[in-house]
Amino acid sequence: MQAPSHPASGPSLFFCGLSAVLLYGISGGIRSDIGILLEPLREATGLSYGGLSFAIAVLQLSFGLSQPFWGLLAARRSHRFVLLSGVGLFLLGLLGLSLFRSLWGLVLTLGLCLGCGAGAISFGLLLETVIFAVGPQKGALISGFINAAAGLGSTFFSPLLSRLSLVGGIPTVSVVLSLIMIGTLPFLFYLTQPLKRTDLQEKGPVPEASFSLLLQGALKRPEFRYLLGAFTTCGFHMALIEAHLFSQLLSYGLQRPRAAHAFAAYGLSTVIGALISGYLSGHVSKNRLLTIYYGFRAGLTAIYLFFLPKTFLSALFFCIGLGMSGGATVTPTSGIVTERFPLAQSAALVGLLFLGHQLGAFLSAFLGGMTVAATGSYQGIWGIDIVFCLLASYLSAKILPHQQGK
Repeated sequence: MQAPSHPASGPSLFFCGLSAVLLYGISGGIRSDIGILLEPLREATGLSYGGLSFAIAVLQLSFGLSQPFWGLLAARRSHRFVLLSGVGLFLLGLLGLSLFRSLWGLVLTLGLCLGCGAGAISFGLLLETVIFAVGPQKGALISGFINAAAGLGSTFFSPLLSRLSLVGGIPTVSVVLSLIMIGTLPFLFYLTQPLKRTDLQEKGPVPEASFSLLLQGALKRPEFRYLLGAFTTCGFHMALIEAHLFSQLLSYGLQRPRAAHAFAAYGLSTVIGALISGYLSGHVSKNRLLTIYYGFRAGLTAIYLFFLPKTFLSALFFCIGLGMSGGATVTPTSGIVTERFPLAQSAALVGLLFLGHQLGAFLSAFLGGMTVAATGSYQGIWGIDIVFCLLASYLSAKILPHQQGK
């Protein structure tokens, strides 16, 4: 379908934006902070750190792999059907936390159900839903707030998850988060209400051969290959934060509430970093921004890991720095794609980049758990991350500046 040319305005714009922000903030915030539950889950189930890390790695992978499927399903059924399916799967995943004690039970619920549910309530699908509701221009305005919502959600859920796990354990966490997800349903129904306009036209599906040619053509372009390599390492970096950083801070002797506060500062700083990056992307070369962001990650991690004492203040400094550069790469990465490829192709190509991102996330979450279980230290996996960040910075520097008209 094509976006409406005469979109809704006034209160509809506000409530559509609010609905999308709440849905993405809650689903993205819980997914980002799931690493906080590693230790409580290990105590409740008796499973190893490596085993639970594998379940979280499956979550990261299913989150990325399911998004193209949900997009196709939304085109064939409806956005409401997909979002409701996502909420349902999310609830199954949350309830499974308190019902299952085996590794494969948690892989099924936490890994597959919650991961696929989060994939249905993803940034791309929510943004598309908003655009169909209020039009492309106003949808673009709301997109920045949707992108920042996951960081706000992480800021909210990190102390909440820590507190709930201390007070009532995993069963309490499961019930409270399930009630919060159920509370999103009125906003979901408002966002996906039937359009009372006749200016929507059906557009047939893109032929499979056309998409195949599109993919082959993109991979022949060096700038896309550089972006794909860099963004895959970005997923490795982000999953390391989401799956393992909280437990790492606890291993340094930080009390759980202080570690949760540092993690909340990470979530808040991702919002600030994303907004600043959105502004800079319109004024500074995007490949230069990516070069700086990835290089900054490598330098920051090396300084904290090898030179700073492991105190609350240094952890706070580290988390804020990670957050400022965490969500900052999304806008210049997608901006390079929309600059250099036709708009009709950009959605598919950005989706491919996010698939690479989640493959990197799966590798990080899994290898991180195995490395910590084998060595008892986080130094090795962060050392690999530093190398990957430097590689991403180098690949970004190789992208030639965009020339208008080409």
